[in-house]
Amino acid sequence: EERRPADASVRIALLALTTACCYALQVLFERQRLIETEGREFQLRNEQVRTAGRLAAEIAHQIKNPLAIINNTAWSLQRALKEKNGSAAQQLEIIREEVERSDRIITELMGYARLAEGKVERLDVVEELEASIEGVFPPGAGFDSHVERHFEHYLPTLLMQRGHLREIFTNLFQNAREAVAEVGDSGHIKVVARQDPDDAVVVVVEDNGPGIPSDKLEQVFEAYYTTRAKGTGLGLAIARNNIELYGGSVKAESELGKGARFILRFPPRTVLK
Repeated sequence: EERRPADASVRIALLALTTACCYALQVLFERQRLIETEGREFQLRNEQVRTAGRLAAEIAHQIKNPLAIINNTAWSLQRALKEKNGSAAQQLEIIREEVERSDRIITELMGYARLAEGKVERLDVVEELEASIEGVFPPGAGFDSHVERHFEHYLPTLLMQRGHLREIFTNLFQNAREAVAEVGDSGHIKVVARQDPDDAVVVVVEDNGPGIPSDKLEQVFEAYYTTRAKGTGLGLAIARNNIELYGGSVKAESELGKGARFILRFPPRTVLK
């Protein structure tokens, strides 16, 4: 019996409909899997950050109280010895200065610990960069340095705590601001944000300051390393710690007299498409 064309058309339509339904189910299952994976990632990162924050807060609290006692005692002894023993009073002044410096470090650590109570969320890289730039270089503040921006469009969002990402960017911009302050009106900072072929998001902060000696490129990320009188040496150390918490990395490139470049890399597993 000869098959009618209408029957063939029906079979083709049914086959197409079945294929479309199977594809739709596959997409739905994949989306559900991604939602569940993202949820587990949210939970894991929040717990890691909170654990680290609670530990930092406890350590800071335990150290801060004895420092206050030491400082008060040194101040009392300094007043008592000021006229009788100038040398001893001078030594006590050194003790007080170091205690105050330690107290500033502890205060920064406590601020970092408070960030641990935040939540991981989807963050727009360009929005966070702009907010951090405005915070470090507020409009009308009269900074001589110029910030040049090169941001790719449609960068994927990052899965991080806002406080951690802002602190990374802010510390790098503050470091760049202090570097270009040494070259006066010609200070220039360039900020680049792009996505690499492997889906990682890369942010580069470059300045034309005095630069960093090649043997200090790793040391600048060590806690308490600073070349500035009022610096705590924690800014870049915290920036590195924050980005490594999410599996990322930061490195410095520089030549003396030719400025410095800091390269941040947020890995694909931090990126949400």
